Amino acid sequence: MVHICRRWRNLAFASPRHLNLQLLFRASYQTVEKMLDTWPELPIYIHDLGELREEARDDVAAALKLNHRVSGIRLEKASFSAWETLGSLMRRPFPALTHLWVRQPFHSMNDLISRSFLGGSTPSLRVLLFNGVSFPALPDLLLSAPNLVYLFLHNIPPSGYISPQAMVTVLSALTRLKSLSLTFSSSQPLPDGAIRTPPSHTRPFLRSLTFLRFQGDPEYMEDLVAQMDAPLLGSMEITLFHREVLEVSELAKFVRRADRLSLVHRAEVTFGSFCISVTLSRNLRKVGPKTLMLKLACPESDLQLSYLAHFCASCLPTLCPFESLHILVPPRPSKPLRILVSLEHAWIDVMDHPDPQWLELLRLFNNVKNLRLCKIIAPRIARALTWLPEEQSMGVLPALENVFISRLESFGYVGEAISEFADARQPFGCPVSIHNWEGTT
Repeated sequence: MVHICRRWRNLAFASPRHLNLQLLFRASYQTVEKMLDTWPELPIYIHDLGELREEARDDVAAALKLNHRVSGIRLEKASFSAWETLGSLMRRPFPALTHLWVRQPFHSMNDLISRSFLGGSTPSLRVLLFNGVSFPALPDLLLSAPNLVYLFLHNIPPSGYISPQAMVTVLSALTRLKSLSLTFSSSQPLPDGAIRTPPSHTRPFLRSLTFLRFQGDPEYMEDLVAQMDAPLLGSMEITLFHREVLEVSELAKFVRRADRLSLVHRAEVTFGSFCISVTLSRNLRKVGPKTLMLKLACPESDLQLSYLAHFCASCLPTLCPFESLHILVPPRPSKPLRILVSLEHAWIDVMDHPDPQWLELLRLFNNVKNLRLCKIIAPRIARALTWLPEEQSMGVLPALENVFISRLESFGYVGEAISEFADARQPFGCPVSIHNWEGTT
């Protein structure tokens, strides 16, 4: 725009803040001296330093020395030698810094991030992403960033562990925070003797938080959400590492306290190679924003069904009634599940060995009207339903009106089994219709 004519140029440079004008500096493209000579005094965004070649280090150093003008820094996989240069230059304050991305390729480089990083203060910071970074003084730095809106702490290594209590203390001070992503690189249970779940009256009120992502140990997650209230939270993604006993009572209470998380109408259960996912959404269609996504790591497929039933029994009663339930497996799993037997042998197998745990799971969805089953799951559930005595047919999915089965025309025996279940409900005045579902899984 500024090269079109002098009038446009003057107009653009007269409103740099309204237009969010910044000078994008890439070490491999231009020198700082040339950039400063060409453009007026605008904020500087230092981007994509990468390996930071020897000849470019002086330019990077010159750009970082203009710390009062630096508005953004993005460090992607900088080498160890590059960090030696950058580490010393980033110990001064950056009062105009609003965006910071740091992605570490080697944990050994974490020693280069000292407590004086960014001068220990970031008053203008709005977006912070650390990936694989161990920074012991991070809580202190975050407490100096009252304007933070987006906080992403990904792949936190064991050396970067932050206790739930310290994290809650930080979050309570970030009154403008809208999005929080907290993921650990490995399972890190709480230390022995750690204080668990303080009284409810001590919970901070996170009035701006609308999105939460967590990946880590269930105990950590329980202690974290037990100490938080986020009434405007509308979307949450939780991935829990495997534990023999899964306790999620505090997560259930947290969901209940966030009104928007409770307003769900559609549930989708997916059995993967190493985990189970439960996705809840307000939209009845597959396309649309996800309200709540929960992934449970369970490497042994034989235990997935009971693990899921236990989780749903402790968490689902807190939510609004579901109208639609989908049960799926991925179309191309990375490794075969035991549940993914070939269709030719599936029916023979379940005829002799119906799994009653399917009934245990389905009993948790008393308000479901529409049930959708993929071609691999359908034989299992169909056979479990046919083993149900007629007098107990209304005890499973009592509100059911429609069953959608993927490629029903190719596997008529599944439809026949579901029909037996539907016929048993006729005397109770609760008809069930069976439909072909053009699903791909």
